[in-house]
Amino acid sequence: MFNKLSFTVGILLLTGCGGSSSPTAQSSSSPDPVQFASLRATVQSQLTSSNAPAESVAIMKEGEVVFAEAYGKKTHNGGEDVDSETLFQLGSTTKMFTAVATLQLVNENVLTLDQSLPSALPVLALSAEHAAWSDISIQHMLTHQGGFTDYVDWAPETSLMVHALNNYPNEGGQMNPAGKFFNYSNPYWSYLGAILEYQSGMPYEQAMKEKVFVPLGMARTTMTYQDVKDDGNYALGVGQAVINNEAITLKADTLEQISQPTFGKPAGGYTWSTASELVKMGDFLINGNADVLPTALQHQITSAQVSLQMGLNVDYGYGLFLRDGIDVNNAYYPMEVWEHGGNTLAYTNMLYVFPEQNVTIAIMSSGQSTDFFTSMLAAFRAVADLPASTSRSVMPVATELFARHVGDYQTDDVHVEVTESSGALIVNLPEFNAAQISYEPELQPIAASAFLITLDTEQVDITFIPDEEDGVSMYIRNREFVAIRTDSSVTAFKKTSQLSKKQRMPKLN
Repeated sequence: MFNKLSFTVGILLLTGCGGSSSPTAQSSSSPDPVQFASLRATVQSQLTSSNAPAESVAIMKEGEVVFAEAYGKKTHNGGEDVDSETLFQLGSTTKMFTAVATLQLVNENVLTLDQSLPSALPVLALSAEHAAWSDISIQHMLTHQGGFTDYVDWAPETSLMVHALNNYPNEGGQMNPAGKFFNYSNPYWSYLGAILEYQSGMPYEQAMKEKVFVPLGMARTTMTYQDVKDDGNYALGVGQAVINNEAITLKADTLEQISQPTFGKPAGGYTWSTASELVKMGDFLINGNADVLPTALQHQITSAQVSLQMGLNVDYGYGLFLRDGIDVNNAYYPMEVWEHGGNTLAYTNMLYVFPEQNVTIAIMSSGQSTDFFTSMLAAFRAVADLPASTSRSVMPVATELFARHVGDYQTDDVHVEVTESSGALIVNLPEFNAAQISYEPELQPIAASAFLITLDTEQVDITFIPDEEDGVSMYIRNREFVAIRTDSSVTAFKKTSQLSKKQRMPKLN
């Protein structure tokens, strides 16, 4: 929707801040103190300036963990140091593991990529208003192309299957027809998890442990509260939530305070691992493992399946973003990069895979939305050389294409009028006007079809997308909403979303 989201969180997760910056538990290979000195200094600096009590870093090169260290404390109250075996939450980095499990079912001829969601989950009884769900395929779900709305009540006490069969069809739904474009949404992955549970005949968490984590050599990686409690070596972090329209910091003093959103687990709601186990996924993606997937299916994970269409050369595989380089201080370093981050309300995770250098880097923290990109870059430089940089040329915005976007669009509850004036695109939002909600009418272009709009004090990205290449735009896409052109047959699509703002929950990306 074209409005600022207010999240009602309740007792969902949440955790602490602070922590020392002293490293503990180095890897068994005893990293060279000189080689990794700059990395350690960078990590300590970033941890001190973040809200996280602790951080864990691991580097794998050519199949060997060459660095694994952790910094800080297990709780916001200080106390025990973390070490390289301390568990942190993965968040949405889980998606690539759910993709592996899905492709295992494809390899076993249990599923096909073009199979529909209702066919793959035949216990899903849909009403007539959900008829368009039959157009959502396994491929669409693996690539965020099903049209599903993202924000749902994760209902921690409700089982994955019950939520998939009953709750989400009533609370969530489609914002647009399937197969039109990429739009990041967690529930696709929750349904993939429900399919895995149904087709394997075992709980999702057990199937992932037996079919994915253990074969990858990730024996301590788990999705269950009891496993984490029994292990005992876990970090509690710090997060923020909005309760009764007030932003507050919540700190977990016990594991019980961290919510277990069952429906969200396949998307990254409750996965725990260590950095030194997580890098093994990078090794699998680069070098393969026949005990997990045959080579052809393994390569599909890191093959471009869909473009993000945001004026950037970024594609999506299965649970991974695929980039052709990284930007550092206005310099561009062209090289193949596979990556996916993860956020829960109290943890941040990043996994970067550099296949040309055979290097994987995992950084995990016990703080919400922490940015450790500089630490990742320092980790890469400790074990590999960056390629020659280029000054990435900025393509001029093709303003002559703006006319394709002019028209009237509609979300569930907001009318969007788009006009062109003196080479700029102007929006009018009648419902915002009536409610006296401020916004900036002129869109700020990023590319010919990608823009920023300021709603109240928040800057939001939007992308105009046509049904056919070089055609007029039919959709305005944002992760939180999709507006559909009203002067087109596309409007025959019936949206099934029943969400209200109060039902919406924070992202698991």
